[in-house]
Amino acid sequence: MAGSMQEIKRRIKSVESTKKITKAMQLVASSKLMKSRKQLEAMKPYYSQVKDTCAEVLASSEGEVESPYITINEEGQDVYIVITSSLGLCGGYNANVYKTVDSTVRDDDRIIAIGTKGVGYFSRHSNCDIDQSFDHLNSTLDFRDVVKLVQSLLNEYTSGSIKRIFVVYTEFVNNMTFTPRVVKLLPVNREDLANSKDYSHRYTIFEPSPEAVLNSLIPMYLQAVIYGYLVESVTSENASRRISMENATDNAEEITEQLLLKYNQARQSAITNEVSEIVAGANAL
Repeated sequence: MAGSMQEIKRRIKSVESTKKITKAMQLVASSKLMKSRKQLEAMKPYYSQVKDTCAEVLASSEGEVESPYITINEEGQDVYIVITSSLGLCGGYNANVYKTVDSTVRDDDRIIAIGTKGVGYFSRHSNCDIDQSFDHLNSTLDFRDVVKLVQSLLNEYTSGSIKRIFVVYTEFVNNMTFTPRVVKLLPVNREDLANSKDYSHRYTIFEPSPEAVLNSLIPMYLQAVIYGYLVESVTSENASRRISMENATDNAEEITEQLLLKYNQARQSAITNEVSEIVAGANAL
């Protein structure tokens, strides 16, 4: 009985140590979540305005504007920029992205994997071409690398080697809800930039021309939205990790309570046995 009580005490100590770790990770994730949410809220007005301007150019030109970025290529690969995490313990965050990619991407497509978890998964489970040149982007969030990525993709697109470009990211709805989404980036058309604003009755003069404005805006738009999707995915990752660590902490507390109940039961049983032995010895005298 004493051995059983000692074993329960060791398990209680082990669970409490684990709870301290999960609690600390929960606090760290909460801090990172607040930081990334502020960054996301600061970015949205910028790329929303760029998106609105692109939509206004396309609407005002009434389909007459010509640009290599709105031309539909008949040949080439579909390219998917897939944003995952580089760290674990974030619940179903990565699994949901994998499920979305598996149901969307074909074997002859190309994946640009951002996040080491995604690189490892797609290397093992996918027959697609895997590009891991920018796998660090979700950790560094370096806008200069986003510019390099966009420029590389635009060069391939204008040369005709890329048919369409998509991004797979996790949309941050709130601290409890985040959903994987697939968004087409190129070719750009008016439907992709749809919003609540009506430009049909607005006449705007673009200088030097709508084509020149659009050709300058679209690279800026792609850089902004890809960076925004990166920040949004990191925000979702931190929210998912916070929830996972909170659940782990709650489970540790529940297990500790159960073990304490077992310990008290074993202790009470041991005391009862000792009292019974003492009474039996006294009666024998």
